[in-house]
Amino acid sequence: MNERIPRREAPDFRDSEDGLISSIVEDGFLNVALDDANQYGPHAMIIFLGLASVLTGSILGLAMIDPILSAGTVILIVGIFLTKYLIAKFSFFGG
Repeated sequence: MNERIPRREAPDFRDSEDGLISSIVEDGFLNVALDDANQYGPHAMIIFLGLASVLTGSILGLAMIDPILSAGTVILIVGIFLTKYLIAKFSFFGG
């Protein structure tokens, strides 16, 4: 019997013999959390969602105290990520 919606191929998966933390560090946190690089993908995703919720809650908490603090925090976070991206993309500082 044919399926109406064809299944996609399984992503590349590496079964790790190491523990949770060492496996996530070895394969890269975002690679494990978003691409399920090894069997700890669901664990890494829960950690990622926890960090995202803490960051969001902190920004909203600062907004309740003073909106300028919240805006400054968002600008700082975006600036940090933008700077890291530009350094990686254009290899500033001979890196």
